[in-house]
Amino acid sequence: MKLSELLQQICASTPLSIEVSDERDIDIESPNDLFSVEVHHAIGDAVADACRKAGLTERGAVGFGEFIAELCTGWATRYSNESDVLALNASFGQAAFGNPIEVVRLYLLPNWDALSEHIDAVQKGVAAAFDDAKLL
Repeated sequence: MKLSELLQQICASTPLSIEVSDERDIDIESPNDLFSVEVHHAIGDAVADACRKAGLTERGAVGFGEFIAELCTGWATRYSNESDVLALNASFGQAAFGNPIEVVRLYLLPNWDALSEHIDAVQKGVAAAFDDAKLL
């Protein structure tokens, strides 16, 4: 799966059109391939750019980009307000799992089939986090 395909899939319940540059749009053979600082940066940058194009503030765009990057890679935020990312994590957990402290990290999935089992909850949580990012 290409990185751009993964991002479009998990953000499908948002209005975002995420573009990943050719040099950063790597093949991700297994979820473990997401556990990379470089992948974190690629995700954060691509999602933040899409958020800016969708009209979010700089704070909301960067916060949501870093939230998605952390959701995928497990790496903590680079330069966003950590409290913003934590708030988006809480929105995600509440919407996806009914618990604001519940989190998921995609790099920990055993395989891509496991994502398909949870994609509805992930998309629901991402949509809720996006709605809150619009308020930042």
